[in-house]
Amino acid sequence: MASVWKRLQRVGKHASKFQFVASYQELMVECTKKWQPDKLVVVWTRRSRRKSSKAHSWQPGIKNPYRGVVVWPVPENIEITVTLFKDPHAEEFEDKEWTFVIENESPSGRRKALATSSINMKQYASPMPTQTDVKLKFKPLSKKVVSATLQFSLSCIFLREGKATDEDMQSLASLMSMKQADIGNLDDFEEDNEEDDENRVDQEEKAAKITGWFY
Repeated sequence: MASVWKRLQRVGKHASKFQFVASYQELMVECTKKWQPDKLVVVWTRRSRRKSSKAHSWQPGIKNPYRGVVVWPVPENIEITVTLFKDPHAEEFEDKEWTFVIENESPSGRRKALATSSINMKQYASPMPTQTDVKLKFKPLSKKVVSATLQFSLSCIFLREGKATDEDMQSLASLMSMKQADIGNLDDFEEDNEEDDENRVDQEEKAAKITGWFY
């Protein structure tokens, strides 16, 4: 019931919804001498949510043929929406990490994770529009990879804010009264919660029209 308890802890907290856009510019992957990647894909993910770039060819370097790059002549934009929560008496939002994964795509279309790196979205959230240049170092997941970095710009736009509603509590109470067999795999439910969080503020706007609370 960890996922249910987590949502109960959010009752009374403020929620702010942001749009983030990552504009990929350059991906560097250094490999071992016995292997070269086919095509590379950058996946931006959190639990069940995945935002994939297009597959791009890896170009070996002249000085070091095992250290190659993917360069975007025109940046490829990947967009996500993120809801961040904050206690009414706190100055900062709660942590929420999204992970970048570099994947190799074989000629048959099969993908395998090569390296990973995470960022805390609260560090880039701002009430005013911002754009930040980011150079991210990755942790190899495969013995075939020596190192990897991704350069991109990350823009943030504040969309709206809201708060927990009575409707949320009613749905939680209903969920907690269900039998374990009816609930199914709570790990899957935890993943589904992420999209519920992103839609929560939209529901709150409808409730605001009834309660008289405006943004």
